[in-house]
Amino acid sequence: MSRAAPFVLPAYLFACLLLGGSAQGMWGNAALQLIAIAILAWAALSSDAQPLGRPARRLMILVSATLLLVLAQLVPLPPALWSALPGRQFVVSGFEQLGMPLPWLPISLSPADTLATAVTLLPPLALLVAMLRLRSWSRPAMFAAVGLGTAVSVLLGVLQLSSGGTGAWYFYERTNLGVAVGVFANGNHFATLLMAATPLLAALAATRWRSRRGRQQRALAGALAVGGSILLLIGAALNGSSAMLLIGPPVLAASALLALRVSRRRLRQGLLAIGVLLLAGIGVVGFAGKALPGWGTGASIETRVDYWSTSLRAIADQPLTGSGVGTFLQSFRRFEDPARVDRFYVNHAHNDYLELLIEAGVPAAILLIGFFWWWAGRAAEAWRGPGAVEEKAAAVASAAILLHSLIDYPLRTAAIAALFAVCLALLAGARGSGRGQGEDEQQRARHATL
Repeated sequence: MSRAAPFVLPAYLFACLLLGGSAQGMWGNAALQLIAIAILAWAALSSDAQPLGRPARRLMILVSATLLLVLAQLVPLPPALWSALPGRQFVVSGFEQLGMPLPWLPISLSPADTLATAVTLLPPLALLVAMLRLRSWSRPAMFAAVGLGTAVSVLLGVLQLSSGGTGAWYFYERTNLGVAVGVFANGNHFATLLMAATPLLAALAATRWRSRRGRQQRALAGALAVGGSILLLIGAALNGSSAMLLIGPPVLAASALLALRVSRRRLRQGLLAIGVLLLAGIGVVGFAGKALPGWGTGASIETRVDYWSTSLRAIADQPLTGSGVGTFLQSFRRFEDPARVDRFYVNHAHNDYLELLIEAGVPAAILLIGFFWWWAGRAAEAWRGPGAVEEKAAAVASAAILLHSLIDYPLRTAAIAALFAVCLALLAGARGSGRGQGEDEQQRARHATL
């Protein structure tokens, strides 16, 4: 096991990127979840575990609170308690019409769906815990796994479009036929992978370049950087997601910035320019979306606004506890306009934050605030201090995922959730088998951390 140990987590991350592209992949996701249990056991029983620093401990407190929230939604409550919760009157009316006494019920309107959703947290949880506790992995290997997974998706995207979008190279029955989706069912989630992979591969190229001294070694590192850039550009061109217009330019700029050694003044200027690019992307998509041929932004914006307005009504009906994790569909359908319902159905709110508020109410809002406070502190620390370039890349990659979650649901896939967990582990100070290759030569300064 000792010889194979360094390859376990990178191989598992690659498997998540390959098999976790959609909830439709029942057997693939089940396999990932079973392996996740084994990895969690390995991390828990390891005799050579790394000590958790303060940032990692605080992240694990947030993770533990999230798991406790899900479990609390499954605990049966007495009728006097659950019936007094906002948004439960329709349940009370149903029992009254049937002439039945009110039973003990949990907060979740569908405990089976809540439990099923909780199980999907296993792959990202396993990667997060294992990276924080185990020493038998390395940052370059994890980033290489991301690059390999991205390459597979790009190759599939080429085959999907070259076959005329007939379905021959698509993994899932319900998918975006005629669109390059890679290993995903949704083309937007392939776009998330491309955007998150960009800074990670830039960091890998930068660390390889800085650690090489010979001309041939640097030439090889440069060739790998050029090859990775071409791969990502091909993927972006094939995918054509409107999210690339919104988030892609800031991600590219940040990826170029993290690979360079610049002064604090230049860094501030660069970050300001990235903010301007993001605002410009919002303006282009929001105000000129209908005029962009081939991107489908006009219809996409109108559809999402409709989803969000309905979601807000669902949140207002049950603000205290929500309807239960995994019960979005049950809640959303109660507030849909019947006149607008057709054969197409809404599977998600296309805004992960609104969906969390529908499902978990005020506790979810508190956890989100706590998480963003932690994440902002760690991202600022990564960019402000002389830390490893991999940590800066993790901040950019996770920012891309968090931004895309405002208009879609990439974190509902095991693939993107696993990648997000890797980024969080790096931001929390996970080291693996050694110090970050891209860390500046000067000794890391001590800073107050969140």
